[in-house]
Amino acid sequence: MPDATTNTEVQKSLQGLRDAAEAQGHDDKLVVSLLREMTDLITKRQPRGGALSDQQVAFLIESGDFTEEEFAETEASLARGDLVKQERTTRLGVIIDSLSVAEVAEVLSVDAARVRRRQAKGDLYAFLAGGKRRYPLWQFTGDPAQPVLPGLTVLIQGLPADMHPASIKGFMRTPQEDLRVDGERMTPVDWLMHGGDAQALVAILGSFLQM
Repeated sequence: MPDATTNTEVQKSLQGLRDAAEAQGHDDKLVVSLLREMTDLITKRQPRGGALSDQQVAFLIESGDFTEEEFAETEASLARGDLVKQERTTRLGVIIDSLSVAEVAEVLSVDAARVRRRQAKGDLYAFLAGGKRRYPLWQFTGDPAQPVLPGLTVLIQGLPADMHPASIKGFMRTPQEDLRVDGERMTPVDWLMHGGDAQALVAILGSFLQM
């Protein structure tokens, strides 16, 4: 069982997390989602086995997919748990960069029930984390006159159902080759903010799925 010192450290860490969330303008629902997601990451079963045979390794190297050095680095990375760390960071980062229902209601100057109805109709994008719905920040403009991205409903309809929230966030905030204004590549967020057609984003997503 944890000793008194450990319990005190846990309480201090939890309070520190709450204070940090509050300092960033978030409520305790962010803390709950983060803790539940961390619990899931800790308890999630890791795949066992799956090691490649010497013959399979030789085939990968001979086929040109890997050099010996690249394969060794890949194995070392897996042994260090780099992929697990990256997954943990990515999943928690998506939650941190999102709002609760109550926070969205404040942004939109409506009640929580209205937020849920808009999400159910496909006018707002949300994902589940720790059993709670979270609303990514990328879809909000910060402009009280137009708090939600133009064309968001069309974009949401075109989002692949199995696309992870982290992948969607990365897409929305990464300049795309096919989105240009005056020769400059734009992120999908900026594209919509500048009046770009949301169908262009749906087309890009569709081309990704066909690769």
